Amino acid sequence: MEKVTNEAATEQAIDRIRAALARLESAVSHSRDLQDRHGRLRGTVEDTLGEIDALLAQHRQPQHLPPQQKP
Repeated sequence: MEKVTNEAATEQAIDRIRAALARLESAVSHSRDLQDRHGRLRGTVEDTLGEIDALLAQHRQPQHLPPQQKP
């Protein structure tokens, strides 16, 4: 009887370990997905900021106005 109880306890422990491993694998996968999304978002933000900087630089440059005619 004690052997059956030990085997059952061992099986339960193995099942808990497997479940914990599955949760860890899921968390790691989720973490990788978040890291990938963060990297893509960061790239998009950097590109957008570069475009904004270019537009601001254009706006700051003196505008080339046609020469004024004298009366």
